[in-house]
Amino acid sequence: MKKLTISLIVLSLAVAMTGLALAKESPRSVEGAPGFRAEAVRAYMEGFEGAFPPDGWSQIITVPSNTWTQDFVATPFEGLAHAHVLWQDVTEQYEVLSFDYLIDTAAEEDHLVFATMGSMYWSSGGNFTVEVDGTEVYNFYNEFTAGNFVWDLVDVDLSAYNGQTVTISFIYAGLNGADHHFDAVSIDAGAPPPPPPPTNDLCENAIDLVEQDLETFTVDLCLANNSYNAADSGASCTGYSSNGNDVVYKIYLTVGQEFTASQQGSHDSAIWLATDCADLPGTCVVGADDTVTGGIETITYTADVEGWYYLIIDGYSGCSLTTVTVVFPPIATESTNWSNVKAMYR
Repeated sequence: MKKLTISLIVLSLAVAMTGLALAKESPRSVEGAPGFRAEAVRAYMEGFEGAFPPDGWSQIITVPSNTWTQDFVATPFEGLAHAHVLWQDVTEQYEVLSFDYLIDTAAEEDHLVFATMGSMYWSSGGNFTVEVDGTEVYNFYNEFTAGNFVWDLVDVDLSAYNGQTVTISFIYAGLNGADHHFDAVSIDAGAPPPPPPPTNDLCENAIDLVEQDLETFTVDLCLANNSYNAADSGASCTGYSSNGNDVVYKIYLTVGQEFTASQQGSHDSAIWLATDCADLPGTCVVGADDTVTGGIETITYTADVEGWYYLIIDGYSGCSLTTVTVVFPPIATESTNWSNVKAMYR
């Protein structure tokens, strides 16, 4: 795990003895939860808000204390509740929630869409899969694309079953896996396409901070991609990798100008400053990743070369709606003379 305040020797011993590289229980809140889907009407929708198991669903239970239950504690994908299964390492688990549905392409009811989250690291032991009439159509261990306990939206094309009433099963099976969750199960024409990433998702489209003329602003990193990693060049200027979603801003600094910027989001933020779009990690001059989820990260840098500097708003992992604050104008710490000072008061 990241940023533990114990020695490397103790950490190595703990990992060797327990194998706990990632938490197995889901947090009470979840990094990067993207919120509910925006469609007003879905042909079929189950969010596990009412009776459990829901009306028309069946359940197979092998370990009653660790089977699928209704969860109001960890952050749902939408609504107030979702389905959650607990891990254990004593008895092989086979926990199933399933329902039947008539697949109808003409009615645009031939896609299964659902949200899921869990731990990729531990899913080699206890995995989450989805089956249609006994045929696997989704495998969490093989297909998951989000971070540890981060919601991921899955779209499965069921048009091959057009005209058939099928049994759709959500299965947690294995031993010594990790908690798992799913939510917002729908049958419709498919998940809406994701919104386009922000214009400054890539460095070549970096937004000029001076032209933007905002000292404090917000950016939704969950709309961006994970384009840059501070650790790609080896040693990281933040002290860690930065595998969160990121966007890029820029500012022109003269020699001796001091630039300060900070960011705060509900994910584990990271912020860094570089000089070359073609090699951001290799030209990083300062970075910060000193806190964990919800903390404020701040950098201050005095330019020793005149030119463009690129500010990467990033994260150790995940994404969130992030607040960025910059100091305007950059402070001139060198080459200040009496004429400059008088000019400030004209």
